[in-house]
Amino acid sequence: MRDRRTLILNFKNYAEILGAKSLELARAAERVSSVVDVEIVLAPPTPMIGAVASAVNNRVFSQKAEVGIVGQSTGALIPESIKAAGAAGSILNHSEARVPPAGLVTTVPRLKSLGLEVCVCGQTPREVRKLAALSTEYLAVEPPELIGSGVAVSKARPELIEDTVRVARSAAYHGRILCGAGIVSGEDVRMAVKLGVDGLLVSSSVVKAKNWDGKMTELALALQASRNP
Repeated sequence: MRDRRTLILNFKNYAEILGAKSLELARAAERVSSVVDVEIVLAPPTPMIGAVASAVNNRVFSQKAEVGIVGQSTGALIPESIKAAGAAGSILNHSEARVPPAGLVTTVPRLKSLGLEVCVCGQTPREVRKLAALSTEYLAVEPPELIGSGVAVSKARPELIEDTVRVARSAAYHGRILCGAGIVSGEDVRMAVKLGVDGLLVSSSVVKAKNWDGKMTELALALQASRNP
């Protein structure tokens, strides 16, 4: 069975992609997706979820999800709202938007009940072991000290990736394992895949690149080349 790699692109709230600029980045991702056999999932800022989901064929994730009722829950980014906007899933527990364990236990099943996929993030192999029990479609490890640093986790902390893959699989996790933090080049990607991951969760290396198409192509081609036959 062919193994298609995944790249989740977290737009965050960088100035480069605010407002309609998110659509420009999304269209660049769609162009790359049309020529490289790697799935690129887009996570734009909350106000742009619907616009991006309507503009491109790539699947769209929310950057987070919150517990709240349908109705009187002012400001809450609830799963039902995420789905209605056209998103296919959500990132959860990113280092910049942490969720208490009790919140994850509530939010993940609610997202799944609506047919939404989840990429849950952890900072350490120990945390990943606990998160594996949630059986999300994606499980990402990102050491917070390397996020946005330009120093790749695959080079600076290779043992963290290896330990993450080992504990996740030993916990009978069957989803896709991703890594992020400082991944900026095709070589960083190749090293990460050799350490056992199935894809990437990236942000500033793409968003802040002078050539979005070029940078995404570089990362995606490295993922495609590492795919199992």
